[in-house]
Amino acid sequence: MRLMIISDVHANLPALQAVFKDLKHNFGLVDYVLCAGDLIGYGPYPNEVCDAMRRLKNLISVKGELDQATIDGNLKGLEGTAAESIKWTRKVITQENLDFLDFMDTYRALKIQGLKIFLVHGSPSDFLNGRISRLETLENLENYFQITGADIIISGQTHIPFVKELYGKYVINAGSVGMPTNENPKASYVFMDLDNMEINFRRVGYDIDSVVERMRELNFPEAIINRFYFG
Repeated sequence: MRLMIISDVHANLPALQAVFKDLKHNFGLVDYVLCAGDLIGYGPYPNEVCDAMRRLKNLISVKGELDQATIDGNLKGLEGTAAESIKWTRKVITQENLDFLDFMDTYRALKIQGLKIFLVHGSPSDFLNGRISRLETLENLENYFQITGADIIISGQTHIPFVKELYGKYVINAGSVGMPTNENPKASYVFMDLDNMEINFRRVGYDIDSVVERMRELNFPEAIINRFYFG
């Protein structure tokens, strides 16, 4: 069974297109695309990203906190640039795409090829706003596996790609497709083959200038634009 794992697309259509092109070129077809949330927020293509994701017949996705904020308009707890981006997103997003986001769960407990997979944006203890760090303590990791009963936990939120193995179980963060924050602006995703537990982290360049040009046309704050350039 072959998986593509993505997260934190953040309304960045060119980055999303780039990772799918890279997947097709290097790995071919996959059985499932697992997405750990935050499809939108910050970027200038919320409808285009949702449209592209809705067309995927093999998509399993959860929502992130920015998806939820777009759905319900609750900006409490969001930092300034995030709140501003959600205000703009709520003005332009279609009802069809709002319904698509609202239909998603905050977590999914899956069983694929006999393996229990827990898919979440944040953490098993806080689905939307939590985070699992690449420096997470052994105690916390053991607790997460106990809470979920999972063989594999897939999370997002931090935008930093990593894998941690503990007693033959895995925590995977695929990084961010649309807005990495580890000083590498290339789009990030994971290809995983469950047959041999191959976990392949990929970084893919794309036309960031075109995204930034669109953001400037829409008068996005420079603080947001700089994050796309510098990660």
